[in-house]
Amino acid sequence: MKKLTVLSITALLAVTVLAGCASKPKAGAKSESKKRVFYASQDGFSKNLIEVVTVPGAERDSAFAKATGDNPVDLMAFYIAQTETTYTRWYEVYSWAKDNGYKFANPGREGSAGTDGAAPTGSDLPVTMISWRDALVWCNAASEKDGLTPVYKYNGAVVKESDNAKDGEGKAENAVIDPAANGYRLPTEAEWEFAARGGNPFSENWANLYNLSNTSPDAVAWFTGNSDGKTHDVKTKAANEFGMYDLNGNVWEWCYNPWSNNVMRRAMRGGSYRKPAEGVTVVSRDFAPVSKKYDDVGFRVVKFALSARDAK
Repeated sequence: MKKLTVLSITALLAVTVLAGCASKPKAGAKSESKKRVFYASQDGFSKNLIEVVTVPGAERDSAFAKATGDNPVDLMAFYIAQTETTYTRWYEVYSWAKDNGYKFANPGREGSAGTDGAAPTGSDLPVTMISWRDALVWCNAASEKDGLTPVYKYNGAVVKESDNAKDGEGKAENAVIDPAANGYRLPTEAEWEFAARGGNPFSENWANLYNLSNTSPDAVAWFTGNSDGKTHDVKTKAANEFGMYDLNGNVWEWCYNPWSNNVMRRAMRGGSYRKPAEGVTVVSRDFAPVSKKYDDVGFRVVKFALSARDAK
């Protein structure tokens, strides 16, 4: 059995740091062993390292469902945004990017009811009406703007254009990831789900559909039962066990993964304000073409944790 290394960390800008894991083992599975070391970094953020050996369970539709003892989900340390990308943050980077060689297919919208491309109103609504390609290019632009190294490259050059190529033939979906880059990127499904479940496979909440509850999403999610048919400001529902907001509901979140190995379609996780309770769980999944935009789809960013301290 291989050893599953789970490194977790906490926060960067509005960004929380986490790390990988596998799902809760089935009853009767082999015994688990774990080691935890807690320490504080120089910038004051708490971090921890967890080493796990386990046989993951096979929750339906889970990112970990196909994992086995011989082929576990194995995640390296990563940072993840505590919230969905707000329109205010999107617009700040988008405006800078247009003057610095970046091109987008869509200007974005403030929540579900805003005006596309308009100046922010001061809300904390998530950005919507941006394609998967737009989100990837924005990650590169935000990285460059913040003095970080962009992650996505095509033929050795930083991807700066959300082009209008046929789905599957664009630079964005055919880009390669620079593993040494410290910039922003889209999460993998496994990273997203690890964060949504609360980041601790030994917690009693790990297998809950809504992390804090297994019966109702109301405490952590905006969904059809409480959203009034619209998006809401981020951080207006309770955080999950790992201090993360809105991983259930509000807006679907683009992930990096192709859907069924088809680069033309990309995964989305978590459901949205338009979904019923059963559609905003930690295992809720859907997909969409890389060029499509929706008023209930946004994204949050992650980063590799590259320091020797984080990766040891």
